[in-house]
Amino acid sequence: MACFICNQDNLFNFLDLGLQPPSNAFIRKEDLSKSEEIYSLKPCFCEFCGLVQLNYIVDPRKIFIDYVYNTSTNNSLKENFQNLVGLIVGRFNLKKGDFAVDIGSNDGTLLSYYLPRGIKILGVDPSNVTKLALEKNIPTIVDFFSERVAADIIKKYGQAKAVTATNVFAHVDKLYDFMAGITKLLAKDGVFISESQYLLDTIAKLHYDLIYHEHLRYYSLKPLAILFNKFGMEIFDAERISSHGGSIRVYAAKSGEYPVSESVAALMKNEESSGLYRKETFTDFADKVSRNKFEFLEIIKDIKGRGQRIVGIGAPAKGNTLLNYYGMNPDIIDYLVEKSELKIGTFAPGTRIPVVAESKLFKDQPEYALLLSWNLADELIPKIRNKGYKGKFIVPMPKPTVL
Repeated sequence: MACFICNQDNLFNFLDLGLQPPSNAFIRKEDLSKSEEIYSLKPCFCEFCGLVQLNYIVDPRKIFIDYVYNTSTNNSLKENFQNLVGLIVGRFNLKKGDFAVDIGSNDGTLLSYYLPRGIKILGVDPSNVTKLALEKNIPTIVDFFSERVAADIIKKYGQAKAVTATNVFAHVDKLYDFMAGITKLLAKDGVFISESQYLLDTIAKLHYDLIYHEHLRYYSLKPLAILFNKFGMEIFDAERISSHGGSIRVYAAKSGEYPVSESVAALMKNEESSGLYRKETFTDFADKVSRNKFEFLEIIKDIKGRGQRIVGIGAPAKGNTLLNYYGMNPDIIDYLVEKSELKIGTFAPGTRIPVVAESKLFKDQPEYALLLSWNLADELIPKIRNKGYKGKFIVPMPKPTVL
């Protein structure tokens, strides 16, 4: 497989997370007798442009059509989106009647923050979750974004002053088609703002649970600059944000439209000095991943050896990467508790651990609770304690710990 950005085929595979099902492919009870589709999950490093990407593309229709995640259940993301819309409107002087598009718009949460400002809005998303947006009268095209879709949008709505793609830009399989659509859709002074997990944080913080089939690419600025340049665009600003344990917000526009901030060069320099483009960085990362698994399994072996119960808190997609890599099953993890109605009553992909309502945790009081949204430990643990859970917590990352 060639690099998504530079088309070179000198990809260095540095980690093997095994054969796994797509992380959001939760199983309905009536489908338990059916076999699951599993795929290779190996991140690779392009030695030419510095991109990190997966070695295999799962058909996006198998991942994003029947989807079990909706943004409105994530309070931290809602706050981030509200702040982002305020930033876009203020910084780029969007006025009543200007046009803004959100790609991968999900249930319309981000777009909803434009409404009080009189901004004309449109979402583009292929998933079944778009029905929630349509119920809220948020106009949405139910499709994958492409150059063809961009042309259809322009015919009906005109070009856009702002286009956002939050936690979706790294998911696109037909990247060049997507970029051609962006350049067509943007007005002359339009801005394309993306948010993606930041490779530097993923490596430095050992966030390997963020590696799953939805995430085809793991971005840093150097390869992104090469990509945008191919389409007559340039990155004029970039900033690190806290979403998903460490993400990067990138501002791009047609070349020459905006002065380039010093932050771009500063972040690129930091990437280089951090060793982000050296093979040794990734082999060291893989060694740490193996060590994390060993240490986690030692904790689990001790707990189960004493005949004690473990359940999981939450059923996030990244949690399924861990559960499958760790080799968990219902004999080890009794169940996962969730708030999302889309997941309750299903079974986790691969491990087939049942997903139940959160209330069961407080009724059963198992001795240990595995925190799969471990990056939110400081926020979640006090809440779960206040609701009445008395047991201990296992935090799997970056170093397995019992609290």
